[in-house]
Amino acid sequence: MKMVEFIATQVIGEPAIMFGLIALLGLLLLRRPFEEVMLGTVKTVIGFVILVAGASMLMSTCDPLTAWVREILGVDGVIPQNWLIVSKVMAEHGREVGLVVTVGFLINLLLARITPVKSIAVTGHIMMIWACWIVGILLGTGWSEGAVIGVASIICGLHYWLTPAIIHRFLRRNDRLTGEWSLYVPEITGVAVAGWLAPVVGDPNARCEDMKVPKSLEWLRDTTVGVAVVAALFWAMVGIAAGPSVVQKSAGAQNWVIFLLMMGVKFGGGLAVVLHGVRMLLAEIVPAFNGIATRLIPGAIAGLDYPTVFQFAPSAVFIGFLSNLVGGVLATVCMVAMKFPVIVLPAVWMNFWSGALVGTVADAYGGRRGAVIVCLLLGFLAPFGWGLGYPLSGLLAGSGAVNDYTDVATYGLLFQYVLRAFK
Repeated sequence: MKMVEFIATQVIGEPAIMFGLIALLGLLLLRRPFEEVMLGTVKTVIGFVILVAGASMLMSTCDPLTAWVREILGVDGVIPQNWLIVSKVMAEHGREVGLVVTVGFLINLLLARITPVKSIAVTGHIMMIWACWIVGILLGTGWSEGAVIGVASIICGLHYWLTPAIIHRFLRRNDRLTGEWSLYVPEITGVAVAGWLAPVVGDPNARCEDMKVPKSLEWLRDTTVGVAVVAALFWAMVGIAAGPSVVQKSAGAQNWVIFLLMMGVKFGGGLAVVLHGVRMLLAEIVPAFNGIATRLIPGAIAGLDYPTVFQFAPSAVFIGFLSNLVGGVLATVCMVAMKFPVIVLPAVWMNFWSGALVGTVADAYGGRRGAVIVCLLLGFLAPFGWGLGYPLSGLLAGSGAVNDYTDVATYGLLFQYVLRAFK
């Protein structure tokens, strides 16, 4: 059992190792020479490490916003943060989660091998997050440990298998995106709404990357510079609204004005690092995965992580984030006004990931207007689904945290109601 838990958490659940092993296997199946196998494997791992370093920079800029927005709104409530859920469930039921992730991944591989749907989830950390959420809910139903492991393994295996397949349908249908790989992220709802609604409310020929600016502002067309400047203005507005004393708490010894200015610069730099890591990762993992797709599971499609699509519209990444965040803030304000049973605070960190992904897809289908409208709508509606599901979340009810993926607020909420019916 210890070995299974180790494989689930330290191999499958450690994305750099997971991607490295997949690249190694793929290159060996392609019978590449030793030097190419070494280069491809190591560069895949390094590419992911660079991506994570950029993501950490982005996180360091997003984290203070949560406290500032809470101060501006003057409310407290449930925090949308999946890693708090992982910490709680893994601390108390790590063995069960380890079995579920391992068996679920084997089910995914089997289904990809024997059915026409060839998708394989390879974002191990998200696979583990989803398993923790499912196990946490099932443990609150009163089922036996064996039943929880069995049911959760099947649910996760199907989720690992079907999620990339559904998302791939929307990615490959638009030539501004990709058909070479898919995503394993619980954002089917956001991608589907972007694919269906964005063309209706937007204009696919007026994209975020094509915004017209005066000649004197042409320098803003450089994505890194433009994002950094706009981000600095945004952080400054939120920080000033929260108040110098609140910002100073986040800034520590640094002057609060300089701190605000640096937030935008760090955000632009973090995004640039993420995109560099993505390009390096994809340059190695996609060709290597062809070895699995040709020799082991013919036609296999890899389900990768959020940032792998950001390169298709970097400006839409930031516009989607801001729109999704505004939607989340409006949702919290409405919850307070409605005296909603569970007040969900803005999910700033997840507003970035969901908004960036959905913004990229919506921009491809419906241009910048589609990206703004779809991200704003989803950012507003998702917290209500999270709030309704919070009391039904089994072991996690009362923890003060909710799983913050968009899908948790839609079919995830339905899943919780169905389970409650069988309790």
